[in-house]
Amino acid sequence: MTKPLKKNQKAKELILDAAENLFAYRGFKGTTTREITREAGVPLGLMSYYFGTKEDLYREVIERRSVEHAAAIRASLQSAAEQANGNPTAEMLIRAYFSPLVERSLRGGEGWKSYIHLLSRAANTPRNEPYVESFDKTYVPVVREFIEILKGCHPDADEEAVYWSYYFLSSSIIHILLESGSIDSMSGGKFRSTDLETILDKMAPFFAAGMQRLAAA
Repeated sequence: MTKPLKKNQKAKELILDAAENLFAYRGFKGTTTREITREAGVPLGLMSYYFGTKEDLYREVIERRSVEHAAAIRASLQSAAEQANGNPTAEMLIRAYFSPLVERSLRGGEGWKSYIHLLSRAANTPRNEPYVESFDKTYVPVVREFIEILKGCHPDADEEAVYWSYYFLSSSIIHILLESGSIDSMSGGKFRSTDLETILDKMAPFFAAGMQRLAAA
């Protein structure tokens, strides 16, 4: 019984890996189940056997790495708070929030690279699409925790200012993590969208200053 079980688990992981990659770079609607199973090298029937619908497969792809990833973001924010004796600056928090995504994208391997791209796509998908419910379920609580911590940096700021600050920040992060190559083209190759560590170094003070200005308005 053990050998068939291992084979079945391997086939399931192959489907998840293939779906993760295709969803990340072609999107949910641009990917068919036939393409997923072809890339996974398994029969088409196994897709429905293990996952039911494409929506169910998408949900499992999102959730497969979500616990580890969400925990890494929370741990990074906690570490920033501890280093600042409970009073981190907005710049420190922005860096702490974004750095786990950068780390996984750059050094987590091909799977994590695809997953980070997938999260960016999911975050930029209209919320009326039912297949992104799994993303919201997993990551909206993390976002809300981050916003609450950000409020502590500007306790006198209007709630509206904090939420708009996060919205502008998250919109930038979504675009950055897709590594579209737009800055490569604009700069004639002098600067690269794949240089995520440099982007992090420049983005954190930029948005901290913007938040300071908006909070003071």
